[in-house]
Amino acid sequence: MSKLSQYLAFQDRVSEWVGKSISWMCLAMIAVLGYEVTARYLFNSPTSWAHESTTMLYGTFCILAGVYTHRHHGHVKSEVIYNLFSVRTRAIMDVITGTLGLVVFGVFFVITFNYAAESWAIREVSSKSTWAPIVYPFKSVLPLAIALMMLQSLAALIRSLVVALGMPAEAESES
Repeated sequence: MSKLSQYLAFQDRVSEWVGKSISWMCLAMIAVLGYEVTARYLFNSPTSWAHESTTMLYGTFCILAGVYTHRHHGHVKSEVIYNLFSVRTRAIMDVITGTLGLVVFGVFFVITFNYAAESWAIREVSSKSTWAPIVYPFKSVLPLAIALMMLQSLAALIRSLVVALGMPAEAESES
């Protein structure tokens, strides 16, 4: 197995692990909301933190789920015209869009990294609620998720390059 194939297999395992790990956040969200409903309607004691906690967990879940979705080619794309082309032409188009995507992700990474760094520097708390939870760990999820998306996009770009250049299909996905 070549180094390229090893990298692609490793990257796929990372994206798979991220997706399966964050899927457990659904249980945390259900638990928080279940607690809120029980406290509010059975004990007439609503919480001040449940809604915002669930919102932060859900945001984290959604942004990290993109990595797993990308790994399994689950993002929306228009295939009406795309499928009219040969496999090699589609791979060339994927190389072009993949390269552009990496550039855009690079810009987003820098912006979100600075955004998270500023939040950590001031130990930011939410000003939108009475309990003022810390938000800097959640803001750190943005550059992390973008970095993971960049790595998975790089793996997809490499696979497209292999097809576009007519190289042996050793670097194919396990999916």
